[in-house]
Amino acid sequence: MLINTNVYKPNDRLPSIRGLSNELNINVNTIKRAFAELENDKVVYSVQGKGVFVCENPLGSDKIVKTAMEDVRTVLTSAKTKGVKKENLILLVDEIFKEGGTND
Repeated sequence: MLINTNVYKPNDRLPSIRGLSNELNINVNTIKRAFAELENDKVVYSVQGKGVFVCENPLGSDKIVKTAMEDVRTVLTSAKTKGVKKENLILLVDEIFKEGGTND
């Protein structure tokens, strides 16, 4: 979430696994698995002896985009079955993309 909101920017070093474990009171192995999954998704990369860093384009990774598109499909299908008109959805999409100022 902190990567999504630009608290951590590309090439920023993330907190250490042990530090996060202590701060969040979560098992070290759980943090390691989460970091490994983020690395597998190309959101972060690790440098031996230096730490874990945010990738250049963490939100553009293929897996994250695919997952997001699956989520959008589910929500749009639900909205359609509930009677939401296509025109209303298009207006909403335009509004959301104007707010962000990017990803046009």
